[in-house]
Amino acid sequence: MGRGKTLTIPERAQVDLMVQLNMSISLMSARIHCSRTINDCYLSDPVAYGTSKSTGRARKLKQRDEKNVARAVSNTMKSAKDVANPYNSTRAFLASKKIKVFAWPACSPDLNPIESVWDILARPVYKNGKQYNTISELKDAVKTEWSKIHPSYLENLSNSMPNRIFQVIQKNGGVTSY
Repeated sequence: MGRGKTLTIPERAQVDLMVQLNMSISLMSARIHCSRTINDCYLSDPVAYGTSKSTGRARKLKQRDEKNVARAVSNTMKSAKDVANPYNSTRAFLASKKIKVFAWPACSPDLNPIESVWDILARPVYKNGKQYNTISELKDAVKTEWSKIHPSYLENLSNSMPNRIFQVIQKNGGVTSY
């Protein structure tokens, strides 16, 4: 039986960038068109990724370990409601520290520098209304344009996060220049 897909070096670079931007595994997988499992495997050990064959499915917990987990969970001070909805406990914690929270969408382009990357990738890929006959052609075009992006551009985007956050706070959640 053949092995599954592995991430290419440009895809690994994309994943690394998206990790720095705190994107979720699901969103990363959707953006580079691969499974969450592939991303998990790469993120668990990027250095050894793709060098060794998987040993198969992880073992189930032994009964003793299940009891230890249940005991540890029952000894925590969190209620079932907090475990079911961590958003409530996060809001309560921030309120207890008197931290003001804006009603700002998590996927706002102002706070996601990767949107700038998608923009500079898409323009040359679809220049003059270019259409592709196969997914492979499109992937090749995107990979070609990705390789043309200078690493300093990506670093500058990453370094712009403090300014982006500052502007959001300064504009009280309003429109920023990003």
